[in-house]
Amino acid sequence: MELTDTELTLRLKQHDEAAFETLFRRYYHYLYSISIQYVKDPALAEDALQEVYLKLWTHREQLDESQSVRNYLATAMRHQMINMLRDEKRAILRHLSHQSTQPDVDTSTEEALVLSEYGSVVLDGLRQLSAQRRLVFILRSEKGLTNEEVASQLEISINTAKVQYYHACRFLRDYLRQHAGIEAMIVWLAVFCN
Repeated sequence: MELTDTELTLRLKQHDEAAFETLFRRYYHYLYSISIQYVKDPALAEDALQEVYLKLWTHREQLDESQSVRNYLATAMRHQMINMLRDEKRAILRHLSHQSTQPDVDTSTEEALVLSEYGSVVLDGLRQLSAQRRLVFILRSEKGLTNEEVASQLEISINTAKVQYYHACRFLRDYLRQHAGIEAMIVWLAVFCN
């Protein structure tokens, strides 16, 4: 007879590794589907999964068996993705840019189609910015430069760098809202609006 989540949570709180393994297998695909929606990169999605399950194990004694472990894991995954997106934004942008320029080798999977479409939407939005705004945005977001460094490199005032970045962000946020799904907006808010 299969154990309920409540029974598994109680056993997990008592350091039962078999209960942990059962929860791992039970929710692995569900959590992977959440993570891949955010990052579109299987390696980053796997990293996020490992972190969430590690946190589940290390914080097992604080679990509340009256609460849904599925909801706990989903919430932990969303928080992990937001943290990862903040930390890995340059890698994700490079991945999206690279994927959108590659010919579709296997378009039979939904993941490949979503990735290609999402990367294309981001790049289309960037192309619609003026040259200076696009450059300021790329230097700040992808290269990680400060306003002062951008201003120095482009020989513009710091205020101009700030204003250009602000307008680029506002335009791209609106562009993604109109042309992409909710996942794109979540990524946008987590990565650029912190």
